[in-house]
Amino acid sequence: MAVSRSGKDESWSGRAAFILAAVGSAVGIGNLVRFPYVAGESGGGLFVIAYLLAVFAIGLPVLMAELFIGRRGGGTPIAAIVRLAKADGASPAWGIMGWIGMLASFGIVTFYSVIAGWLLYYAWVMVGDIAGNIGASGLAGLAAPAFASVGDSTEITGIFGELLSNPGKMILFHGIFIAVSTIIVTRGVKGGIEKAATWLMPVFFFLLVALAVISLTVGDAGAALAFLFQPDFQALARDIADGSILVNAVGQAFFSLSLGSVLMLTYGIYLSRETSIPGAATTVAFADTGVAMIAGLAVFPVVFQFGLEPAGGLGLIFGPLLLAFNQMPFGALFGLAFFIMAVFAALTSAISLFEVPAAWAKGDITLDEATRNKRRLIGTILIGLAIFVIGVFHALSQVPVEAGDNFFNTWQPFGTLPVIGDRTLLDAIDGLTGNVLLPLGGFLAAVFAGYVVTQSASREELGFKQEKHYQRWRFLIRYVCPAVVGLILVYGIAIAPFLN
Repeated sequence: MAVSRSGKDESWSGRAAFILAAVGSAVGIGNLVRFPYVAGESGGGLFVIAYLLAVFAIGLPVLMAELFIGRRGGGTPIAAIVRLAKADGASPAWGIMGWIGMLASFGIVTFYSVIAGWLLYYAWVMVGDIAGNIGASGLAGLAAPAFASVGDSTEITGIFGELLSNPGKMILFHGIFIAVSTIIVTRGVKGGIEKAATWLMPVFFFLLVALAVISLTVGDAGAALAFLFQPDFQALARDIADGSILVNAVGQAFFSLSLGSVLMLTYGIYLSRETSIPGAATTVAFADTGVAMIAGLAVFPVVFQFGLEPAGGLGLIFGPLLLAFNQMPFGALFGLAFFIMAVFAALTSAISLFEVPAAWAKGDITLDEATRNKRRLIGTILIGLAIFVIGVFHALSQVPVEAGDNFFNTWQPFGTLPVIGDRTLLDAIDGLTGNVLLPLGGFLAAVFAGYVVTQSASREELGFKQEKHYQRWRFLIRYVCPAVVGLILVYGIAIAPFLN
């Protein structure tokens, strides 16, 4: 049964604009700091192979599914799912998938903006550091390492602790970041998100490649390449034995592509029928994976060059990487370029997460365009304010207890519940979204696309040139994706909370 559409949705100006926006949403802080470390610690080249298999056997089929659900349904993320379910004779209760994804997107952006504020603060610190070097030594100061005037490594890594102990600074930079994000999203798809991606992503790619080339030139390229790509059978066997390979490879591939949050479904709403979903989705998957690989080459050569131990996640940025900047020529400039790149990655991810509730606030295509535009403007501003307020609580929850009890840094809002209990607000929301909502949303998306949407509808939307390619996608989305993503969900709820 065909889906009736009114054609009132905004749309991307072209395939390139969509790909830039989609890659911007997929490329985030995790690509820069988590994937390279996990790859090195979990089997090197063997893990990379497992990750690539996961991207193209699990992530890509679900990405295609979310895109075609959005394009075929139209309107808002929830309305698109309900409309498609009704058209294919299923219950409108499938709309819960949209609510789960929207809640996940909103929850993530509330703490993501706080972390992005930390990165923005460090970019500001680097600007001040460079200005101080120039003031002391003229233009020759540009060649100085980062934090040249700071006493020792403890003081350098202690800058982060000082930031956490100063909630005013955290709130200020969180506020700046979310204000910029809100302004972009209020301008709509073409005038806001697309334009931001068109400007930010080329600069991001340039900085990433430039930093990788410099890092490989001045750093220990051999050690970095060995860490990232040399096969480590012992590490791989360990991760297979404890099940962490499932989360590390499949989970990273799944979440890196922004799946489970109806974000890509929302972007699919704005996708023209002239754009090939399989082709565009494959390009996004390759670009996202490429960024993760290059990020490792931009970071680890300088870390190993100075005999520093690698770390994962944000610990890499605020620990070994800062110390490396302190020991290398032009370290302050290198550090500034890195943090600008990281802020750009955070911003393109944040506005895409923000777009999900903003699209819902705009209302369905049954409303007239003027009403929808007004609802979007007002709704986006209110959502931005809500994100800011909740982000303030997140920032307060990160203040070290030794710096003073402010209630939020000792408050555990969910008590002893599995997954999210015994955690501060930020860590609880992180655990809820990452371990429960995102895999649940992805599982439902795979089941919906594989079992609820008719074959004729999915075949028409995907438009594979050869039937065997469609049948391969259908097999993966019906059997492989639900099984594997379901295991991730079970692991996140029943196993991960009890592991050390």
